Amino acid sequence: MAPLPFGSVELIWGWIWTALLVVSLMTADLSRVCRADLWILGSTVVILLFTCALAVFQIWPGVGAGFADPEWDVARNLAGLTLPDRLSVTASVPWVAFGPCLLFALMLVRAYLIATDEVAARSLLKATAYAGFAYAVYGIAAQLLAPTRLLWRTKEYYLSFATGTFVNRNTAAAFWGCCAVLFLGQLLARSSDTWFAKRSFRHVRHSPVDHPAVLCAGLLACLTAVGMTGSRAGVVLTLLSLAFLTNLHLMQYRDQLKRYWLVSGTVTVAAIMAFFVIGGIASSRVGMFGLGDPRRLEVYRTSLEMLRGHELFGWGLGNFEAAFPAFRAADLGSQGIWDKAHSTPLEILVSAGIPLTILVCGLVVLFFGRMVFGSFARRRDNYMPATGAAVFLLGALHSCVDFSVQVTGFAVLFAAIAGCGLAQSISTQQRPPRQFTTS
Repeated sequence: MAPLPFGSVELIWGWIWTALLVVSLMTADLSRVCRADLWILGSTVVILLFTCALAVFQIWPGVGAGFADPEWDVARNLAGLTLPDRLSVTASVPWVAFGPCLLFALMLVRAYLIATDEVAARSLLKATAYAGFAYAVYGIAAQLLAPTRLLWRTKEYYLSFATGTFVNRNTAAAFWGCCAVLFLGQLLARSSDTWFAKRSFRHVRHSPVDHPAVLCAGLLACLTAVGMTGSRAGVVLTLLSLAFLTNLHLMQYRDQLKRYWLVSGTVTVAAIMAFFVIGGIASSRVGMFGLGDPRRLEVYRTSLEMLRGHELFGWGLGNFEAAFPAFRAADLGSQGIWDKAHSTPLEILVSAGIPLTILVCGLVVLFFGRMVFGSFARRRDNYMPATGAAVFLLGALHSCVDFSVQVTGFAVLFAAIAGCGLAQSISTQQRPPRQFTTS
């Protein structure tokens, strides 16, 4: 449901999803949690607590003069009010900005606990994929039949591009790209059962929705929706993630592929050709504007300048919009509202400082490495950590050049798939046996 109300960008939806996840976590089954899970769950909780402590410290009144933002002194002189010093440039935004961080962590942990059972993990990925398929079909139909409407509102931006239930086309492209990866992962799993029977350790009963034709239809719909967004980064990173997943899957069977490198190269070339076929609008924009955006690059340069003097604690979580205008370069002109840095790692650096950024980046590397390693270590169901790694690659890279993971509608999907991939990167043999009930 998260992408439905305009990408859940309004604060009320974040509260609703957080409340539902808290209730869901209270009913979580912990019977299959093992010691290996503590590295993932523990590190997530530690960084979440560190972020919470930083947000409290940033808005704490009466902080020492050496840490206080000088803007508070300017406000006292201009308004004649008695205002305490704070490290943050605003009084409450960091605490509000902590909410999406909490929601992301709750979603990741809840999906992780569900996916400790391989049957539930398969169901979770399947349900997520077909939800994305439904949103893709809606996005395509809405753009063809009612291009000026965004759900029940008038569409103000990106009239020539599909956005589905999102306001921003780039976020929509990342969302549908992740769903395309999910469908490809299931297709590769079916191919393993057919072409690599020697590696098949058990027979899995498939339902009609697992039929290759149905999965191909879902993959095609999601790819079509991605292409209709016209997002350069969205199309390129989607095809990169699809090629990465395919090659990662083929590497697991390289002992049975006499010409593995030829097949791998063919997949990569096919992804490049698909970029020009499926991403026609995006490829034309690449030809016109290139892969870079001069205005965005200027914002990145300015953001690094903002860090000077705020290296340890930043300007305050969520305070980029409040702090950036004082540093805005004349080269950006008067057009455009830069309420985000269009690079999540860079915005974390500006708003939270270097220490927290290093911790978050370290966690990202840990998660990605864990899923890639798990795709080779598992003897069966290894498509799930591989799929999680490909989706994680897409979301992480896209967030380096945009703010997709800062949009709740995408962040919920991204966290759910990452949590599932991380849980399934641990061998079933390390977990307690599944408990069966008899009636």
